[in-house]
This record gives sequence, structure tokens and C-alpha cells, in this order.
Amino acid sequence: MKRIVVGLLGITHPHASARVRALREIENVEVVAAADEDPRLGYFAEKYDVELRDIDGVLNDERINAVMIHSKSKDMVPHALRALAAGKSVVVEKPGGGTVLDLMQLAEAEHRVPSTQVVQVGYNVRLAESITRAKKLIDDGAIGEVVTISARGAAMVGEHVTDHLNQPADMGGVLWILGCHMLDSLVHMFGAPESVNARVHKSTRLSDEKSREDSASVLLNYPDMSATFSFDGHDKLEWFESSRIFVYGTRGMIEIGILPQRLRVYLDEAAAGLPAGWTEWTESYFTPPFARTEGNKFSELPELENISNFRTEMRGWVDSIRTGAPNVAPVSDALTVARIVDACYRSSNNAGGMANIVEPTLIEVP
Repeated sequence: MKRIVVGLLGITHPHASARVRALREIENVEVVAAADEDPRLGYFAEKYDVELRDIDGVLNDERINAVMIHSKSKDMVPHALRALAAGKSVVVEKPGGGTVLDLMQLAEAEHRVPSTQVVQVGYNVRLAESITRAKKLIDDGAIGEVVTISARGAAMVGEHVTDHLNQPADMGGVLWILGCHMLDSLVHMFGAPESVNARVHKSTRLSDEKSREDSASVLLNYPDMSATFSFDGHDKLEWFESSRIFVYGTRGMIEIGILPQRLRVYLDEAAAGLPAGWTEWTESYFTPPFARTEGNKFSELPELENISNFRTEMRGWVDSIRTGAPNVAPVSDALTVARIVDACYRSSNNAGGMANIVEPTLIEVP
């Protein structure tokens, strides 16, 4: 079994500690070092038992063959390019950068490295068991042909004013940094739309000009499907607790819950091992909260209690490195999500007019 030795470039993203804990549950995996100029690196290193290094100290360590990147968005791709040049596999925290251009650079770099180097983006909501089960039912034709999709995502009230959602170099705020999770899940299940119509809203009743957008309403235009996505930056519930995807087909429907992970399936007739009528399944509840304490809920280093999706994500990354198993969150999908969000902003700036999902030409990376 190939030994995986992991270093971190950046520790300020809220998911860093969750991935460290998930990796340490996997046999023959070590997380040994972290680099960041942020003064909280010392706290992180002591709490999670990793060595303090600078970037060169991580990249020049021949033992380290995999790197996790949890930096500010603008630094994600530069860090990833250096790690790939040093021969490491990488997982880059979602959304994979600050702009479409960043994701284009990451995709180009991925084409240049050997297939043994895995480049994964940190989209783990797509790996929820509820989404996995629903995707299989849809792919197997259990609900017939998909006709309509309706999805909702949300950020917890108060998060919109955090520095994390208002990084100056990012192309957007809450829709880009958090709404991307649900958009990625839709891309994972249904592929890319051809265009969007969107309104991205800022409400003076909810927040002042120190933060970015508060909500978004999006039409995702597929050739023969109706798809809508609404995003709320001021939800009173836990992260993802009110997030849903409804899928309506010619022979049934599916309701998908993210956290708690649950499915409600209605079939006109028995299919895929399920009876006609309603079937309900629940995999997890919020027995622990998503974030461990009230005090760290919006901190730069929240310690997430519910790491179920991170376990699946990190197992997928390790399996891809060890065995060549399919990439569970490829750069190509992350680039598609970036293009969708960019189109949402372009559409909204044009009073909701249609904005095409432009196929970018990959650019040359030095």
C-alpha cells in the first residue's frame, strides 16, 4: 500500500482541520507539516500535531507526495502550480481559485503533469451519500426522463460579513464561495447548462456595503430541462440543513437533503429495487452541529464536527493517488462551476438577460 505523506500550504480556510482529521483515519496516511504566513499557524500546528514550515520546506520535502491547499482564494492556484511542479498530487480547496482565469490555469497545469499526479478540487457536497444514491437512481432511469430540477442552497446568517466571503481578489461573494457547492452538485448530476439567466441581489435591509451579494436566483438553461437554483445568504439554520435538490421525472420524483443526508423518492411504478409510491431514507442527522462551538462558528479556523463528506472526499483522493481510481472532484467540473458563476454575474449586470456559458480556451502556464 503506497504511503501518502501530506503537507499543507495554507491553513486559514475553514476546511483545513476537517481534512486533516479525515486523512488521519485512513491507513498508511500521514499529515506532517503546514506552511502559512498567518500568525495562527502556530495554534493550528500545535493543535493538529504538524510541523511548522515555510512553503519551500513543504515542497522540498521528498517524503511529502501530496499537498492540501487551504489558502486565500487568490493564492490557491499559485500554490498548486508550485506543488505540481515539485511532483506532488494536490487537493485545492473549493472553488479552486478566485476567478475563472485561475481555474483555467489549474486545468492547463493538470494537462501537463503525469497521470500519477492527482489534481482534485475540494467539492465534497457532491459526495454526500444522498446525492450518490439519487444520481444512481436517475442514471438507472428509475424516475424516467428528467424534466425539471429545482435546487436551493444557503449560507448561515451572519457569515456574509466574514473576511472569508469578502476577499478582494475573488470574482464574487457568497454565491461564488458557498453557492458553488450546490452548483457543483448539479454539474455532477446533470452536466453543464448552455446558458443562465440570473439576478444576484444586494439588500440594504440585510447588510451594508462592507459585504457582497445577499442572494441569487438563477435559471440554468439546458436543451430539454428546466432547472432553477436559488441561493440565500441569510439562512437561520445550520449549514446545508435547508439545502435541497428536487428532481422531477416522467415517472417519479426525488427530493435530496444534503445535511442531514436524506432522500424522499416517489415512483409511479416499482423500479431500481424500490416499490411504487414513497420511499424515504435518512443517513445522518445533526447529532453534532456542523461547527463544534458557537464561538468558532464564523472564525477563520472553525473546527467542523460533522465531517462525513470529508471522509468520503479524502478517501477518494487517496484512492486516486494509490490506484488510479477516478477523480471524485475533477478540475474540469470546478472550471464549469466557475464559468456558471461568472455567467450569473454577467447576466445580473444585464438585468437578468441570458449569458452563455462560454467555453474557454486553456491558456499557457509558465
